[in-house]
Amino acid sequence: MRTIRAKITLLFVVIFGFTLSAFAGALYFLYARQSAQNFDLNLSNDALEIAGQIKGDERLELEIQSGLIQQPLTANFGTNEYVQVLSIDGVIVIKSTSLRSLNLPVTPEVLALALSRHQVFQTLEKVTSSHLIKSGHLRVVTYPVFDNGIPTYLVQVASNTLILDQSLFGLRLLLLIGVPLTILAAALGGFYVAKKAFDPIDRIIRTAQSISAEHLDRRLETKRVDDEISRLSKTLNAMFDRIQDAFLLQKQFTADASHELKTPLTILLGEIEVALKNPRTTDDYVNILNSAVEEIKRITNIVDELLTMARLESGQLQLQMRSIRIDELLLDAISKTSAYASQRSIQINYEVQDITGREHEEVFVSADKDKLLSAFINLLDNAIKYSNDGSTIRVVQAAGKGTVKLQIIDKGVGIPPEDLPHIFDRFYRADKSRSSGATRRGSGLGLSIARSLIESHKGTITVLSQPGSGTTVTITLPALSVDDLAEPRTADVIS
Repeated sequence: MRTIRAKITLLFVVIFGFTLSAFAGALYFLYARQSAQNFDLNLSNDALEIAGQIKGDERLELEIQSGLIQQPLTANFGTNEYVQVLSIDGVIVIKSTSLRSLNLPVTPEVLALALSRHQVFQTLEKVTSSHLIKSGHLRVVTYPVFDNGIPTYLVQVASNTLILDQSLFGLRLLLLIGVPLTILAAALGGFYVAKKAFDPIDRIIRTAQSISAEHLDRRLETKRVDDEISRLSKTLNAMFDRIQDAFLLQKQFTADASHELKTPLTILLGEIEVALKNPRTTDDYVNILNSAVEEIKRITNIVDELLTMARLESGQLQLQMRSIRIDELLLDAISKTSAYASQRSIQINYEVQDITGREHEEVFVSADKDKLLSAFINLLDNAIKYSNDGSTIRVVQAAGKGTVKLQIIDKGVGIPPEDLPHIFDRFYRADKSRSSGATRRGSGLGLSIARSLIESHKGTITVLSQPGSGTTVTITLPALSVDDLAEPRTADVIS
């Protein structure tokens, strides 16, 4: 009874059994009542027929009414088994030959009720009727006959209820045997139907159980019929697709993270081992330590970016949203990357204008200053890394209605078309030729983190690039209106 199949079968059997039993009971009750009414109607018609026979014999009727008949007359009333005619005083004047020397009992209550213009039906007790019949019961009708509203005599007709009792017994036996057998058949049928209905569920369970880390490509069978099972299979298949994508992404993430950390650790270990093999000069040790510091910084940077990415994906990174000027934020990002740019004689120009080209100032956005600043620094750092020495990077702020558009335009080596769709993937780096001029290596997480941070601020980021012509990164953020600036800002959580 722990399975849904068994519970549904039991529920079906209970409901069906209750309904069938109620129907059988109602059927028996209606049939018994109708049969009894028909039986009494036949008795009443027989009594009426006998009264008609007596009225047809005027002399006999006159003798009954005048009380001239002192001893009961014996008569043959045809098919009626037990008949007797009584005067209004309750004296038997005529009785059927089937009664022989016996009489049908007449109580004062029945006599009084009959004389008040009522047909009286009664069923004699077994003790009373046993001397006339061996089995069954006697059903008696007392029918009063009136002349001009005056009672003249009474006609009593009795008949054995054996046939009626046998008919009702047969019906009871049929119902008592048929109803349980029907319920049993319904239970078997219900179990079969439930089994057929849940067989697809069992197949889904078996297939789902067979899906593991080694067999993530397995999917549930779907049919062309768009029923509940098919929709469930499609929904589960879509869920398995997402699980497979997440699993593969996790594996790729782990492999890439291990690779990124292994390279600086290997370099660091090699330099330290070389330094320990033979005595070195002070300058040599200083150079080795400086190189070790650079690799440690790179490891620290990778770990920080991995933590940031993990918090972004888990929804645990909180944003302290407040109103900030976008130009101040951009100038801060330019200031923090200018030292790196100056090493390669790269100049960063900042331009502020609106859509029409007119100068525009003091555009506010709702943002977490540190997080959005980190995204801008990543984008500028990426632009500097892949720009040619001595080139210029333009940072353009264009304010429109309700939005602010930012563009970072470089004239570097550009991005090959086959690499462009993947630049925001974690640990993805384009062809090595693109980074041939770069003075420092990246982790491959900067653009992915930058996009996640910008999207968490309800912004968008797009990249256009041509190999050899440079790259344009476009960021669009919602700008605050005057009314928004008056409202307090609260902390949001990335989810």
